[in-house]
Amino acid sequence: MPSNQLIPYSEQESIIYFELLKELRPHLNFENFKILISEAQKSGGYQLLGLKDSQNQLVALMGYRIVTDFVHGRHLYIDDLVTSQKIRSQGYGAILLKHAEDLAGQNGCNNLRLCTGIENERGKSFYDKNSWNLRAVVYKKKLS
Repeated sequence: MPSNQLIPYSEQESIIYFELLKELRPHLNFENFKILISEAQKSGGYQLLGLKDSQNQLVALMGYRIVTDFVHGRHLYIDDLVTSQKIRSQGYGAILLKHAEDLAGQNGCNNLRLCTGIENERGKSFYDKNSWNLRAVVYKKKLS
């Protein structure tokens, strides 16, 4: 297991978090990132958590929020989960998923939930390997 340190997002390191999140969300630019993270934190309780390695480099991050709805009850929803492309498959994503489980338990959640793209075979394999179950199909409609 890699040596690591979990660090909450801070504006002082926003460019570092943005650069890593951009690997998952390539459509983002830095200005949009700053606006969206501010809005998400204020309106939905979004938290962005970084994982730094033993050299104090940001290697992975997870964006999440606690949500309550009629289908799932109170649960932790993972919006964003990414490990730097240069060092994937070294256990960093699994560390964040385990931390999400711990956070869910600490916050009285019934379960955890996330969505991934249907074309993301590597991601789906990762979630399967980490004991997540495929439970739904998500539809999306873009407004013009």
